[in-house]
Amino acid sequence: MTPELRAIADRFMYETATLKHLIAILPEGALDRPVPGYKWNVRQLLAHLAESLHTYCGPVERWLRGDDPLSGWDPDAINADTAERHRTADAAALIASFDTGIVALVGAFASIPEEKMHEPFGATEPLKAFHAFEGHCLGHAVPLIDAVTEVRMDPLVLNWLLFHSFEADADRAWQRALLQEAREYAANHPEEDEE
Repeated sequence: MTPELRAIADRFMYETATLKHLIAILPEGALDRPVPGYKWNVRQLLAHLAESLHTYCGPVERWLRGDDPLSGWDPDAINADTAERHRTADAAALIASFDTGIVALVGAFASIPEEKMHEPFGATEPLKAFHAFEGHCLGHAVPLIDAVTEVRMDPLVLNWLLFHSFEADADRAWQRALLQEAREYAANHPEEDEE
């Protein structure tokens, strides 16, 4: 893997680990909560994020064969299928999906010969496409955390949310408010820093 591609793979691994941790600390019943702005509940959104790791392997594999990487790409159909298949998935099934997905995606990235990185990925450059894939989880972070606000002060969750550059003004404002809340929380809970 080129260093740039390795960095993207590392980012996926980091986010996968963070989301698995988030699942593990969810309060009882949180998977059934609706996600603001979506027709999905928390369970279905997490399934969507986990399944996207598997889904991204398809374009990579098609591109490696010399085919159009986005041939047959139908995000609406994929999302509807994922939401339906995971309507009743429990936490263990979601974590397992993240586990198999990250292994598959990193394996797909590892199979890319370095010289292939200079060829177009459909209408764009490979790194541009892979960075777009990489930004997917963060694109769902705000509504996900708004649905499960109890986990927002968890150190791993905070690290994920505060050390990213959100693109939308509303998301950046949300991030600034979260940072202020985290500072106030730390000031009021100094004993947690000592653990």
